[in-house]
Amino acid sequence: MNDVVRVNKVFEKGKICMKKGFCKITVLLVMLFALTACGAQPLPEQFEEDTVREAAEQAIRYFNEKDYQSIIEMGNDDFQRVLTEEEFAAQSDPYLDKCGAFQEISKTIFLGNIDEETQAAYGGVVMVGSYEEGTIQFTIAFNEDMDLVQFIIR
Repeated sequence: MNDVVRVNKVFEKGKICMKKGFCKITVLLVMLFALTACGAQPLPEQFEEDTVREAAEQAIRYFNEKDYQSIIEMGNDDFQRVLTEEEFAAQSDPYLDKCGAFQEISKTIFLGNIDEETQAAYGGVVMVGSYEEGTIQFTIAFNEDMDLVQFIIR
């Protein structure tokens, strides 16, 4: 009978972990929705291309160095609250392991959005990084304070 109780407790802990993971994913999706809800638009006037490019390139440098804590520290409070360095590494390391050494950014597209409810502006880029053994697409977005609100890799 004790084994059944232990199994149930382990199962319940797993459900809690899954719920926490689900919540983190949901928050990230909400941030993504804020940027893409009405489709990608040009970079809002509050943002300068050079500033957005430099910040995004810095985030990609941290990514390539596996310095995930620095990427998290670039983020706004929600971004920092949702992600841990270990979770970031678990999601990112397989891409770097598969693609090899970074070579260059081969494509950059600027985009932005204004949240209709809050009137908050978001600016970002889609950048394609060329690596020895493939490519990684980065979708990176910032709020008006240039805090990172989105960092997606594909």
